[in-house]
Amino acid sequence: MNHSQSNPAEKTLVLGIDPGSVHTGYGLIETVGRSVKVVTCGAVSPKTSWEMPQRLAYIHRSILDVIVTFKPQAMALEDIFTYKNPRGAIKLAHARAASILAASLSNVPVFEYTPTLVKNAVTGNGRADKSQVAFMVSSILSLDDSHAADVTDALAVALCHAGQDSLPFERAKLASNNRGSSWRRLSPKDLEALGYKIDPNS
Repeated sequence: MNHSQSNPAEKTLVLGIDPGSVHTGYGLIETVGRSVKVVTCGAVSPKTSWEMPQRLAYIHRSILDVIVTFKPQAMALEDIFTYKNPRGAIKLAHARAASILAASLSNVPVFEYTPTLVKNAVTGNGRADKSQVAFMVSSILSLDDSHAADVTDALAVALCHAGQDSLPFERAKLASNNRGSSWRRLSPKDLEALGYKIDPNS
């Protein structure tokens, strides 16, 4: 008998990152089988008066602290996409690198997903706006609506990664419920019918 396959009920920790030189959002989720919950989340916000090297060092140390404390099995980020402002793209790339370096130094595998795939995984609509993503992330993870977009975007990419293996995201079915404004009417019961298991203790 082959015992090398992973246990479907095994606990997995995934750290999602939404990088930025002003705010870097992070969200750590725990999956056990088809159950998912938030372990910790927040944003790293260097002082705006700091020069870029200081900001990057602060982002790096802060994300490294999260990794050392919680020991995730994977880090997930959105892939680099077309950016209208070249200077903004460079700053974003720097912030990404600071976070990726923290994972690399800790031997945590890093995975990248396109923004379209992340949106599709969480909402069923690859063109969903930030409010749709935030709503679905908050519904899936039983969060209130006080979290900033940096945080919900980080949690979204963590959910996207987790969904590749363990979470039964039925994208096509969910997409049919997300046309127009109907996504706002999804209840916890609706989410469970789509394969999400809502943790009542979260």
